[in-house]
Amino acid sequence: MNKRIEKLRKESLDTQPYISIQRASLITETYKKYEGTVSIPVLRALAFKFVLENKSIYIGEGELIVGERGEHPQATPTFPELCCHSLEDLELINNRKKISFTVNQEVKEIQKEKIIPYWKNRSMRSRIFKEMTLEWKDCYTAGIFTEFMEQRAPGHTVADDKIYYKGFSDFIQD
Repeated sequence: MNKRIEKLRKESLDTQPYISIQRASLITETYKKYEGTVSIPVLRALAFKFVLENKSIYIGEGELIVGERGEHPQATPTFPELCCHSLEDLELINNRKKISFTVNQEVKEIQKEKIIPYWKNRSMRSRIFKEMTLEWKDCYTAGIFTEFMEQRAPGHTVADDKIYYKGFSDFIQD
């Protein structure tokens, strides 16, 4: 491994991941400005444009392939239009043992004062939850569905409908 790669690897491994509030702030600013004046697709396009025009760009020394999700290495943006994290979520993210993301006081304050008040009932997640049946909500509370499954299709359980009518043995025989 050459010195450049070794340096970049060390920086990547030694840098603590953290939550960046920059994207959430930019998205929120745009939605507040244009909501109700343009169609939803145009609003999303304007928000995307505003993020691209105003996002901090990080280009690290020695990088040949550049670009980060956030303004620094290991900066992780949030997407309040999809899921608006509560302050409790941020504490959990900050304190969990496996893969934690540092959440500093400034991020918590901006989340509390600007992000949550705007997105609390507007995020995609909150809108979906409003439409779900009581039975589904009970299943969610019981852990049958998880937050992970909200964001991803559980492909490991999606099967052809034949398997439900026949069972595994008959399905394998066919």
